[in-house]
Amino acid sequence: MKEEKPEKFMKIAFSLAKKAAEKGEIPVGAVVVKEKKVIGEGMNVQACDNDPTGHAEIAALREAARNEKNFRLDGCELYSTVKPCFMCEEAIKRARIKKIYYATEKAKESTQEVAYEKEKKHSVKCTRLMKSFFAERRK
Repeated sequence: MKEEKPEKFMKIAFSLAKKAAEKGEIPVGAVVVKEKKVIGEGMNVQACDNDPTGHAEIAALREAARNEKNFRLDGCELYSTVKPCFMCEEAIKRARIKKIYYATEKAKESTQEVAYEKEKKHSVKCTRLMKSFFAERRK
């Protein structure tokens, strides 16, 4: 069986982040993966939906839980374009996600004990996406 690489799923998260940016949202995308298959996708929708919990990770967890018909996502992995915030970390922990991959860090402190693996190959790309998004908003 062919081993799936984290880059494949991170690319999906980046495409979701780009869609969020096109809608005027902060460009964050996330996917939940189970047994090398995407079971949940999400992008930031805070502004579009007027929802303070409209984070990409929360949307991905919700879709994954609906698809699995279970709020416990044991054995799943989450891929996000940025390190999840505290709210998202708590949801991830409660969903029992086993591993989180993220491309770049936010300026937020974390006490999460979930195993993180930073995807270094994508951090430059994500940083550029975030910088260009905020530069455009400041104009």
